[in-house]
Amino acid sequence: MTLTRDHLTELTAGSTGGGAAHRRVIDDVGDWLDGLDYGVRPTLRALGELLVGVAERETAENAERFTARCLGVPDCGYLLDEARNLNPVSRLTVALALAEWIEEHAAVCEVGPGECAYPPKWTQTEIGDQRYRHPLCLRVHFPAGSLLQDAGCVVHIEARDSIMHSAEVSAFVTPDNQAHARAVLDRLADRANELNPYRSRAVRATNNHGLSFTVIELPATVTRETVIVPDEVWTEVDLGVIAVRDRHEVLRAHGLGARRGVLLCGPPGTGKSAVSAVVAREVVGEFTVIYVEAKAGEDLLTAVVEEAQRLGGPVLIVLEDVDLWCRSRGSGDGGLSELLQAMDIEADARILTLASTNDAATLDKAAIRTGRFDSVVEVGYPSRVDAARILAALIGDIPGGREVDTAAVVAALPERTSGSDIREVVRRAVLAGEDGSVCTATLLGEIGNGRYRAAVPAGLYL
Repeated sequence: MTLTRDHLTELTAGSTGGGAAHRRVIDDVGDWLDGLDYGVRPTLRALGELLVGVAERETAENAERFTARCLGVPDCGYLLDEARNLNPVSRLTVALALAEWIEEHAAVCEVGPGECAYPPKWTQTEIGDQRYRHPLCLRVHFPAGSLLQDAGCVVHIEARDSIMHSAEVSAFVTPDNQAHARAVLDRLADRANELNPYRSRAVRATNNHGLSFTVIELPATVTRETVIVPDEVWTEVDLGVIAVRDRHEVLRAHGLGARRGVLLCGPPGTGKSAVSAVVAREVVGEFTVIYVEAKAGEDLLTAVVEEAQRLGGPVLIVLEDVDLWCRSRGSGDGGLSELLQAMDIEADARILTLASTNDAATLDKAAIRTGRFDSVVEVGYPSRVDAARILAALIGDIPGGREVDTAAVVAALPERTSGSDIREVVRRAVLAGEDGSVCTATLLGEIGNGRYRAAVPAGLYL
């Protein structure tokens, strides 16, 4: 049977519902097919060729045929496929390593489709201020003498993870070369780790259908001069930094373990998060800094630690408000088991964990024992002397700040006043002043009216 233009016209007119205004004559089958969605075209074209009994054009080579042709076999049933799953981080890093291999062997390698007969897919990913171009879904043939001395292989990457796709990388080889396929994937993973663009940056770890990293900016204004806390806080934090940065080889040689954990505990607003920010800013670049969101900590802290090990070098893991997701075993929360498992991974790892909590009593005793959190340091309400230092640091660069009677202002503060309370007093004083300046009277007025402390009104609303 041969479909003519007259046949197509009759079929179109007879099968389309509605009036003639909704009918369109198909004058050119090729143009009509080209106007359809890309994913629909191959199926309809193949169906048309099957009905007509003639293939009018050469069909594109699909992924399976590409792989078989490159490796010199009739079909992929004669090959072995060594595969490994990719997590949200390795989906990027492995793709970067493969892109490097493709460029390095551009003269001899051949890039083919990743699935069906679709063209190879590439994409770009921005991390911080850099943009990386890498494959998303493709197969690439590396002939003998390139990746492997005596055998060729086809590397397939699928960096998409969805209902339709599972993110993985695999190496196709002939069955007698399975060991070589493992070696290729090992080399690819090692190179991917070396190219990890998150290394030495500050990142936030989130649970986005698996562990995901996002580059973040650290606050530039917090320093040890502006964050006033007891000296023992800095002493314990510095001890942890020294352990994983400078003394890890000595500690490991004696079987003492270089990994450290410091838990900061105290009331809200006393500077725990600020301490973490100061330390993160001081070490980032030399360290990789990983801020772990609560959901990622509860479900994926083990994955975070494993990724930190792959990054190599010293790593600072920050767990803010760990009591939000990790409590005592009687509470039934799953975060405790995740924390215990993560903190017990590789005692010699160059990892410093800096955590904070408003109430250490809510945490299970097993979580805060030595070997997991080696130091538990209280960051309490500032003394009068420290309150004066905090006030002076806050108002030092504000017009009128150097003339303020800090002793009188601090004396007016009630007991259990936090550093964040003092900061709010200064903020309100600046806003109250007509020219943005501060003075002793304005600061005392803001303390006196008590509005710097947010309080829930008592009583019922009808």
